[in-house]
Amino acid sequence: MATTYIIKQDEKARKWKVPHGELYIIKDRCKGCGFCIEFCPKKVLVESKEFNAKGYHPPELQEDETKKCINCGFCSMICPEFAIFSVADTESKDVSVVPEKEYPIVESPKVPEIKKARDVLTGEHFWNGDVAAAEGAIAAGCRFFAGYPITPSTETAEHIAERIPQVGGVYVQMEDEIASIAAVLGAAWTGAKAMTATSGPGFSLMQENIGLAAMTETPCLIINVQRGGPSTGLPTLVAQADVMQARWGTHGDHEIIALAPNSPQECFDLTIECFNLAYRYRTPVILLMDESVGHMTERVVVPDKSKIKLVDRKKPQGEPGKAKIYEADDDLVPPMPYAGEGYNVHVTGLTHDERGYPSTIAETQERMIKRICDKIRKHRDEIVRVEEFMLEDAEIAVVAYGITSRVVKRAVLMAREKGIKAGMLRLITIWPFADKEIRALAKKVKKFLVVEINYGQMVLEVERCACPREVHFLGKMGGAVHTPDDVLAKIEEVYK
Repeated sequence: MATTYIIKQDEKARKWKVPHGELYIIKDRCKGCGFCIEFCPKKVLVESKEFNAKGYHPPELQEDETKKCINCGFCSMICPEFAIFSVADTESKDVSVVPEKEYPIVESPKVPEIKKARDVLTGEHFWNGDVAAAEGAIAAGCRFFAGYPITPSTETAEHIAERIPQVGGVYVQMEDEIASIAAVLGAAWTGAKAMTATSGPGFSLMQENIGLAAMTETPCLIINVQRGGPSTGLPTLVAQADVMQARWGTHGDHEIIALAPNSPQECFDLTIECFNLAYRYRTPVILLMDESVGHMTERVVVPDKSKIKLVDRKKPQGEPGKAKIYEADDDLVPPMPYAGEGYNVHVTGLTHDERGYPSTIAETQERMIKRICDKIRKHRDEIVRVEEFMLEDAEIAVVAYGITSRVVKRAVLMAREKGIKAGMLRLITIWPFADKEIRALAKKVKKFLVVEINYGQMVLEVERCACPREVHFLGKMGGAVHTPDDVLAKIEEVYK
């Protein structure tokens, strides 16, 4: 059967006579991958010193090596652009030069039309925490997700992969978590509300670029569904051992905002809140879920779209070309232009001045670091949220967050039945830490008990703020949740 090799009339093809046939190279098709040179068994192809129209060095046959070519056709098979091919004398083949207008066009297969869907699924649903967070993100206006699948956060990525194209958004599965968070930052600067979701090892890989987000004041959301660690640890089981990493995982002075839901309903609600905080303060925000909440399936009520409060970025008011993209108002939060709006947008991880240009001097560092920290510190009262349960007359306060708070609430009720005046302070905002609330509580209660699924992390913060009260700890290394009986037994021990 004859094979026709087509060269467009305006293409410059070079032909060599070789043993048993001819070798053609169409230099302007070449994209410089070098596969033909690498895989040539006789090594008769070399890189040309000339550039083609695309800016690459196409291959060429060494003139004194033409007789060594065996016309094997490997170069033809390996070239992704069909810029090189050999024609054997023994086969019925033909090389045709045709005018460009007659050049055959192969149409790409049509992409199936994506059915448009609602962005806010008002009503009652039965979702797990991962899916609820995904829907919360979409309801908040998230239109870009970049991530890499990792247990136990994969359901968030899977659900968004299905849903976000239906609302005009983009889902990209990246090669790893480093690329994922980098893509999220890039998307945020183009104007998209952007997020990623990960766990343990992936969260570790993201730390440098979380620091870049803090330094460049890029609003975005990172969901970390905590699992047992360190390293690979317990991929499918619960832990709460990333709370300090969320605060101090990246280097240098910075502040971070992190929230911890304790139900699928809060996964939905707090994901929206995370985006609002990210855009209110121009900062990366972390949703610190845990595996139990992420995989817990419960009733989730989604309100009407009109009742969901959304916060957008502060837009620059100055004239493009003159406005300074890091010049803050009295609230210390600068307006944020997007690339393409006409403003001079220079984004760098280097210490930079109000224009965004590198300025690696002590005075600039002093001014910049104080501002990016103080914009969170001075608004901590607006950011920090806690839940108080039966603390009015409590003598022992149990501090918990995430899935553990649900267990503690039951244990507090059991303790009350036994005449023990116990209460619970639930940390909804993990960072900034609820220091004022702990200090105020220390004036009322006699003792504190901190319950976490780790070997002692937030207990250190409570100890710092609860002085001179006794602070006790009930930990669990991961893999399972405390039972109410476990917590009750510790309350009774501490209460004596």
